[in-house]
Amino acid sequence: MKALITNKYIIWLILSFLLISGFFLGMFLFISSLEVNIIIFIALIISFCIQVLLILNFVGNRIGNRLKIGMLAMHFLNLLFAVVIGFSISIMESDFKYNFGTVMIPLLLILSLIITDKYNSELKDNKHVQEENPIEKSTRPVIEFENKKYVFSLNSLVVLGVGTPLLALIIYFFFDLEAQFWLHEVVVKQTIYFLNLFFDMNVSTSYIPSGKYHWSFNFAGNIDGDPLGSIYFETFCTGIQAICVFVGIIVCTPHSKDKRTNKDIIWRKTKALIVSSIIFYVVNIIRMLIQIELYYLGYPWDSIHVSISAASSFIAAIIILLLHKWIPEFIISIVYTGTLINRKIKQVRKPKE
Repeated sequence: MKALITNKYIIWLILSFLLISGFFLGMFLFISSLEVNIIIFIALIISFCIQVLLILNFVGNRIGNRLKIGMLAMHFLNLLFAVVIGFSISIMESDFKYNFGTVMIPLLLILSLIITDKYNSELKDNKHVQEENPIEKSTRPVIEFENKKYVFSLNSLVVLGVGTPLLALIIYFFFDLEAQFWLHEVVVKQTIYFLNLFFDMNVSTSYIPSGKYHWSFNFAGNIDGDPLGSIYFETFCTGIQAICVFVGIIVCTPHSKDKRTNKDIIWRKTKALIVSSIIFYVVNIIRMLIQIELYYLGYPWDSIHVSISAASSFIAAIIILLLHKWIPEFIISIVYTGTLINRKIKQVRKPKE
């Protein structure tokens, strides 16, 4: 087992080197001379090939083909995203564009470690997964769901209640800093691309590296040719606030004290974080496309902005369902809290002998 753990971290370090190399290669892709671009492209292909050979050597024949494909696919996408981030920075205008990589690359490195650790656990012998669990001798209530046992410490429940809003606020205020306005540029330019692609609106954007609003949508006129002016972009328009709420919930959701139930909680939380963030991001882009198209057609901005923003919040229900699928600990911990409170009330009301 010790050898496996050592190999896991060695594999991760090499994959991290490839990921960081891919990021820097992406920054110079298509902005250098033709000869340099060819060299960079060949280097990227070699990086992807090394990654594949490294992973296949790591897992060998100890896991099935489906798991091999899963591990290869996730590390491939991770490296590809690093290259895309590097390339995006090279064509961005924001004064803080390099913070895009400063924020995202460490997150990709953490994700790489989680992926490697998840599949490393598949290589281990599962004979000792079933262990005698001390919670059965505890006075704490135990909730059973889908043949798994859930029991939480009081501290973890407090962290869920207090830590969730605090973490969500901290993340939001972090992205509301001027240094993180690279996110504004990413969302604005993607929105404009799809507006002109699908609706042929001839919308442009302008960047002013000062003041409260750095980015704005500029219209030549509405569908009737009447002037529309500009729509200014702020952090709330990125949809990051919804992502922050669910990041807070997912991160602060307590872990069961049962080892078998708790075995893959980090992997399940990671999947929930990635999928929920992608869903919210895509829905926010769609929301902006609909709002701006309706504004272009002549509808008042204040009305469509409020109503469509409220309507798009239905997506939170889908995220809750995903949370229950991957992290049932969230709902169960709420029920568990109610059970503890109910037990305490009964003890207080019970007449003394």
